[in-house]
Amino acid sequence: MNNCFIRTAIICVSLLFVNSSFAQENEAKPFKYYIDYVQGPYLFVDNIAYEAVFMHGCRLGFNLNKSLDFQIEYVAGQQSDNMDDPGMTHYANGQLAYHFKPESAPFNPYLFAGGGFFEFKEFTTDRYGFAYHLGMGTNMRLTNRVSGLIEFRYLNTGLLDVGGTNQLAVTWGVRVAF
Repeated sequence: MNNCFIRTAIICVSLLFVNSSFAQENEAKPFKYYIDYVQGPYLFVDNIAYEAVFMHGCRLGFNLNKSLDFQIEYVAGQQSDNMDDPGMTHYANGQLAYHFKPESAPFNPYLFAGGGFFEFKEFTTDRYGFAYHLGMGTNMRLTNRVSGLIEFRYLNTGLLDVGGTNQLAVTWGVRVAF
C-alpha cells in the first residue's frame, strides 16, 4: 500500500510540474499569427476626383519576433467619383510593423510602412498602380487572444495619376491571434 501511495504521489507531482511548465511557456511566447478585420475612411485630401471612401477588409499577420510583424492586407470600398459614376476602390498591400514597446499593456503602440496595388475600378476611367503608406497605431488588449486596434495612415498615390498624391486614412478593427 505504501508503494502505491508513493507512485501516485510521484505521478501527481510530475503532472503538476509538467502542467505548470507548459503554462509558463504559453504565457512567455506570443502568438505567431493573427487575423485582423479593419475598416475606416480613406480621405483623399488633394485635388483628386474621388473625395473619400469607406474601406473594409482583412489582414493576415505574422510575428517575425517580439518587435517586428509582417502583414498582408486587402481592403475594398465603394463610392462615386466627382461625376457621380459608381465605382470600387481596392488596396492590396504588404507592410512591416515595428512595436517599439512590445511588452506594454493594455496598449501596444507600433509604427508601420508598406505598399502595394491600389485601384479605382469602374469609374469613367479606371486608374490603378502602386501606392505606398506609412503610419502609426496601437493594439488594445481585450483578452489574451483578442484585441482592438486603431491606426492612422499617410497614403501616397502619386504613381497612379489620379490628380492627387497625399491622402490620409484612419482605420480601426479587431485582431484575433492564433
